[in-house]
Amino acid sequence: MRSPVVATSALNLHLQSGKTPLHILKDIEFAIAPGEVVAVVGPSGSGKTSLLMVLGGLEQATNGSVSVAGTTISGRSEDELAMFRRDNLGILFQNFHLIPSMTALENVALALEIAETGQSHAQIMEAATAALTAVGLGDRLDHRPSALSGGEQQRVGLARAIVNRPNLLLADEPTGNLDQDTGARVIEMMFALARDNGTAVFLITHDPALARRADRVLSMNHGQLSAVTQSPPA
Repeated sequence: MRSPVVATSALNLHLQSGKTPLHILKDIEFAIAPGEVVAVVGPSGSGKTSLLMVLGGLEQATNGSVSVAGTTISGRSEDELAMFRRDNLGILFQNFHLIPSMTALENVALALEIAETGQSHAQIMEAATAALTAVGLGDRLDHRPSALSGGEQQRVGLARAIVNRPNLLLADEPTGNLDQDTGARVIEMMFALARDNGTAVFLITHDPALARRADRVLSMNHGQLSAVTQSPPA
């Protein structure tokens, strides 16, 4: 049996809001297997995005442990976490966060350049082209974001997130700014690409139809994570 990509144990997060202490995450324990898509649903303010940030090393848990791709990230320095994210993570945002002055190809290639994979410029461009072709944008390589539709921009974001074959893909409402049909196409591509690469996916969504397509659905409520035993309500 393959080791999980994500494993947490007794994970807690406390934050201070003015003089009021807030218990954001409460004893979170779960794991994600390679190639598994886990959708997390729950009301706004329940702790979903905070958990995503902890898994990505963007927020430090107060106590408990987080392991991603065999690396315990709890208590690591900022420099160590930056290198961990570079080598292990892909992140797909609701707001596409593309660099406006760069073409689609340059936006995706930048992810490989930052990763310092040791590839030549030609190899980087070849890999970036392949990633964009995989998401159906082989004919949009030289287009800047302003010349792309919202769905096309999100597909550039997806290509950028998976070009380095990450162990874990974090997606926070990735279809929130897309129409239903376009969002469905982006999600279909994300699931297929993740499974082809053996990438574990942690997906936050308010869309019950999207959640039902995941391998497993978890619910976050008041900082506690639990399994969903029936389809999320429409």
